[in-house]
Amino acid sequence: MILTLAILLSFSLSASIRAQSGGTGSSGQWGGVTDIFDFQVGARGMAMGGAYVSVADDPFALYWNPSSLEQVPAFSIGVYHTNLPFGTQYDYLALAYPTLYYGTFSAGLLRIGTSDIKITDSDASLLGTEDYHRTLYMFGYGKKVSSWLSIGASMKIETINIPGYMDTASGTGGTNSESAVGADFGFLFLSPMKNAILRNWNFGLNYQNAIQRTMQLVDIKENSPRTLRFGFSRPFWFSQDRNHLLVAYELDVHEKNTVPHYMHLGAELGIRNILMLRLGWNKRGEASDGYGMTYGFGLSQFGFKLDYSYWNGVDAFFGSSHRISITAQIGRTRSQKLQDVQAEELRRIQEEAQRKYEEDRRKILYSGMAEAREYFQGGDYVRAYSSINKVLSLDDSGEDPDFDEVRTLSEEINTALEAQRRKDVEAQINKSREELEARQQQRLIQEHYDKAMAFFESEQLREAIEECDRALEYDPNNEMVKQLRTMADEDLRRRIYDLIESANRLERGGRAFDALQFYNQALPLARGNQEVETFITGKIRQLDQRLEYENLLRRAVDYENNGQWKEAADVYTQAMKSQPNNQELQRRYREANARANAKQMEMTPEVKALYTQGYRALRDKNYDEAIKYYEQALEIQPLNKTILRALDHARNQKRRSGTNATTAAVN
Repeated sequence: MILTLAILLSFSLSASIRAQSGGTGSSGQWGGVTDIFDFQVGARGMAMGGAYVSVADDPFALYWNPSSLEQVPAFSIGVYHTNLPFGTQYDYLALAYPTLYYGTFSAGLLRIGTSDIKITDSDASLLGTEDYHRTLYMFGYGKKVSSWLSIGASMKIETINIPGYMDTASGTGGTNSESAVGADFGFLFLSPMKNAILRNWNFGLNYQNAIQRTMQLVDIKENSPRTLRFGFSRPFWFSQDRNHLLVAYELDVHEKNTVPHYMHLGAELGIRNILMLRLGWNKRGEASDGYGMTYGFGLSQFGFKLDYSYWNGVDAFFGSSHRISITAQIGRTRSQKLQDVQAEELRRIQEEAQRKYEEDRRKILYSGMAEAREYFQGGDYVRAYSSINKVLSLDDSGEDPDFDEVRTLSEEINTALEAQRRKDVEAQINKSREELEARQQQRLIQEHYDKAMAFFESEQLREAIEECDRALEYDPNNEMVKQLRTMADEDLRRRIYDLIESANRLERGGRAFDALQFYNQALPLARGNQEVETFITGKIRQLDQRLEYENLLRRAVDYENNGQWKEAADVYTQAMKSQPNNQELQRRYREANARANAKQMEMTPEVKALYTQGYRALRDKNYDEAIKYYEQALEIQPLNKTILRALDHARNQKRRSGTNATTAAVN
């Protein structure tokens, strides 16, 4: 029994014993690792030589670097299993759940255990069997605190059960149990640089066992040693971002160890995001024999990933061996969910804008009619004329039946206004010859008055005031001109402050574009009023900066509506400079770019199969199903003109079917 326990404890605690005894180490050690759970997990990371602290983007990130959990695209589950000497099993199971706004949560466990350990006495007589196992429960969280920095932490709870001494009389043995709590902290830095050389670099840092786990095992007190893992990596994309080459480097610095550091190098060649070929190399300290090569590959399809690695390791326990891990991605990715949210918000804004336009149109129609009728009945034909023309400006076609009453009232106002003008002119003509000069002046006054009236009707109030002033130079007491000037001056003042108030109200309501229109209308009216002009200019400058992005979107949509896909893609590129992480913008850019560069090409068997499925769904009027198959085909051949046309046709059919259904419901 004593010999069996010694072998078991030497396996589970060998790293700690070597670290505390100050031994020189050997090539059979696990790179100087002194924690039993430092045996790496995940075939992908091991195939890349262990250079994974800045690369992890799956549930294995909980082990390698909790801050990398923010790179997990969707809810995922990862499983890994390894056979060790003495019939020992080394297992890992973890899941990661990314949220849209609150970071990524993860939980998992690592377990190393041996079953049916034979317990014997000093005479080698079998007393019975016992089980040994150590389990590490892990709970992790990662959060992207900025566009270039993610932080994370994981709490680890370790439990251990090892056999005690066997009772020869009863044939039963006891169990020694212990538990401990520790924690890791991690950081992931994503290069924010735009330079072609400096961009796309990832820098990862994991402070493993920053809070150490401490437990008493038999007569040995074990402290999980601290390890600092630092590494960096970068992907290089080619073939229209369908293939990539990922290179990575990692340096592990261990506490209280004869081999203070462990270097890792790794590379991954990805083909169409389906097949990945991997190669790695690792070296332990300065030992000439402390290095090894690793190899492996991965397959990814339908959300499942199968990774394999051949580890030509330098550790005494593993040796050269084969490793397999499986990762399953469940549900939609975080980027897809974010696209859905952004698309829904865009649709809501568009509907709200259309609804507001209709409400404003009806409001102006009813209030303008009432105002014009009130002025007309009160004999104020000038204001009545101005009010009714504002209402008529809403009738784009000039034949809208809703405006029949408006057009009738407009004719009555024009008739009354013309009669008033003729009456004023006749009164001037009937004056005596002594007033001939005055009549001549009146003609000039009338010309300026007519110009002022035209400006007044077109709401060019400043120009109307200038023409009135010219007329008053001939007759300062002309009541008609003075009245028009007073009205123009009052309207100008009221118009300026109404525009400013409306702009302020819209700005407070978050409608920056509408507010800018009002400020732009107010600016030319406020020329000469330094205080008001300065205020409006400052407001316009602020809103222009906010709306530059929206203007780019409108230009891109106009180009798309006119089929100018290249111009649309260029504008989307400009817009993405201010919002590089906007997934909806990226999707629109990809579609515009694809249509701009689309060409006829032969379909691969896989694409042809998806195209056929889409055609059948379209034929059966299953438009959503057809769109799904065409979009899957485009992921493989994004520039295939035939598939693009089929997708557009399916979307048009879906819109038409929706329009017909709505019309039928209304009827």
